[in-house]
Amino acid sequence: MKMTYEAPIMLLLDTDTVLDHGRIRRSVADIREKGFDTVCIEFRNCLYDAFDPQGYGAFEAAAREADALGLKVVQIVPSPGQQGVKDRPEERQRWLVEHAAVVSGGRFEAMIEEPGFGGSGATRPRLIGLRQAFLVERNGEETRMIRFADVTGELDWRLELDALPRVVGTCAACPGDGELLLYAEYGVDVLDFDSPSAYAELDRQAAVFAGLPVAGFAMDEFGTGTRAKDVYHAGPHFLAAFRARYGYELTDKLPLLLHEDVEGGAGKVRFDYYNLTMELTYALQKHAREAFARTHGTGLFAGFHHTWWGEGNSGDLWAGNLDYFRLTDNLSGGFVDAQYDAERTMTSMTLLAESIAKYSSTGIPYNMCWDRYPTPEKMDAYHRLLAVRGVRWIAHTYGRSGEFGPGYPEHRTWPLTEACTRLEKEFQRFIGRAVSRPKVAMLYLWESVAGMNDENMHYHRMSMKALLDKLLLRHIEVDVAPSFETAYGKYDTLLVPWPVMLPEAAWNALQSYAAEGGKVIFMGPPANCTTEGRDIREEFEQLTGARVVPYMAGIPYEGEHEYVAWDMWFTDKRIPMRCYPLTLQDGEPIMEAGGRVLGVRKGSVEYFAFELPLTAAFDEVLDRLAAYRELDLPEGMYCKTAYEGEDTAVLTLTGRWDAKLHAAFRFRGNEIDIRDGSIAGIKFRGDRVIAIIGDTGGSVYVNGRPFEGGAD
Repeated sequence: MKMTYEAPIMLLLDTDTVLDHGRIRRSVADIREKGFDTVCIEFRNCLYDAFDPQGYGAFEAAAREADALGLKVVQIVPSPGQQGVKDRPEERQRWLVEHAAVVSGGRFEAMIEEPGFGGSGATRPRLIGLRQAFLVERNGEETRMIRFADVTGELDWRLELDALPRVVGTCAACPGDGELLLYAEYGVDVLDFDSPSAYAELDRQAAVFAGLPVAGFAMDEFGTGTRAKDVYHAGPHFLAAFRARYGYELTDKLPLLLHEDVEGGAGKVRFDYYNLTMELTYALQKHAREAFARTHGTGLFAGFHHTWWGEGNSGDLWAGNLDYFRLTDNLSGGFVDAQYDAERTMTSMTLLAESIAKYSSTGIPYNMCWDRYPTPEKMDAYHRLLAVRGVRWIAHTYGRSGEFGPGYPEHRTWPLTEACTRLEKEFQRFIGRAVSRPKVAMLYLWESVAGMNDENMHYHRMSMKALLDKLLLRHIEVDVAPSFETAYGKYDTLLVPWPVMLPEAAWNALQSYAAEGGKVIFMGPPANCTTEGRDIREEFEQLTGARVVPYMAGIPYEGEHEYVAWDMWFTDKRIPMRCYPLTLQDGEPIMEAGGRVLGVRKGSVEYFAFELPLTAAFDEVLDRLAAYRELDLPEGMYCKTAYEGEDTAVLTLTGRWDAKLHAAFRFRGNEIDIRDGSIAGIKFRGDRVIAIIGDTGGSVYVNGRPFEGGAD
């Protein structure tokens, strides 16, 4: 089976490299010698770009050398918001940031903080002034808003531009005491992503290298969000798109983006806002794919990943690209990134890539894994993991990448990459088109993160990563299923973290699945509403057999639990884990802590009202799910069971870290015994072993005899 794009690597062109074509050609040759088959070219830390003669010449030198050596060339495209903004300054972005102010005797004052990100790199967001103001009335100690009123026209205010700006003024609508929510407006030197110029910029990028051997493009970590916490788009193009999409003005609902109201409508507004950023990301990626096809033909490679903020981070919500599955429509596979720093990140993101790939046009998973400080031990362990899972590596990076990983070839692990690519190719070809067929699925509800939008939302990521990691270590295959998937019949158990908000179709499918006896395990904060805005709290209580507190009314969990501080690198504050005490109705208690019921069962449905995967209580669930293991293996290894058609099965196994393979198990009527070695693959046709691959240090016995057939 012919394969392409098996082993891509990024090639960074900085200023010095651009000016040295001999160095560029030597770099491409070095890349080929290490077994890479695709060069992904990016201008980074560079004075020049594709539209300068120097930049164009450097790209051409790399592309022609790669083509001559039989390598594919991928053009990495910068964000369309960064280019062309000088020509169309009227299409720049506008941001809003909320600031609270206490009104006392009709007067108010507030410090105005600058957003932490944004601009073109050469400029920062600039404070323009106050865009809107709302007078808020809250529900006593509960802090939910009873009402909010736009009082922008009743303010008399001025800016005082100290080192930290502040706004002072009076509010005619509140002559006494009260609370104001002020929305400061910032100008940002980036194109509004829904402006005509953003699309035109992609056309320009797609056409710049016409005639050169470009076989694909990539928009690395692309998203149309602000990439900043609690910072919102409010440019004219974005607001017009919001109005057209949802039929109301975002600026009428600004307080609901960060505050709860007694009517429970905040989650819907938040979802609408973030969903629009996903749709704009999708639209620009689709436009880029079509533009590149017009210039370079069809069948192009299209990448890369959206998992950016710490790999699978809920912060991708702010970047406008958390809906990984929908966004793969315009890509050439399932893409993630991960850092070697944390095993749980590598394992969980690798599994996520496989699941995303199942919803892509190619079915191919990719992991752009890297590390700031890679070691030979990490390279060996994690690239064996990629090999047995059949996930391709996009190497990061050839050229100086600054703080973001090794700058190959000037790193001690560069010589090891040849062995990594060789092993990964061998196992990719051995696995072929075979894929896993789990009986367990985890529902990926990114909508719940959008609906909650407070600091607790980061537990969604931590729980997801813990759940996937622990299933892999127990040798239990799992699919991550997107929220638009409603065909649950192929699974025996659904794991549903964070059912706070989900599409109506998914909610109806879940209820039907449970009614037919399908096992459902909910965990985390309780259901609140559908993405269409319908309240489903009572239906959730009927399904689980317990009354639940509102999702915003959780209390600190008092038991021991995991807290991966490395995963919370964007804050020095420890974020408490929440639980949501239950009041039993017709369900039976299955978990109690501190005198509170935190787990309930009704029929085939269970609900654990806390972050179950981060606690020891998850072990009991894992013990039950072990019934779905296809291989009875000891600890200390990774494995995968995959199928092609009804006849062919492929088993792949490797030791975890430096552990050797020592395992005896039964599969399709055969006794398999693996001794020593660090990695192995076994292929079955029907009940017969037809091929085995692995390292030279191990042996595989089939029904007591050494296998003599070799690889197919």
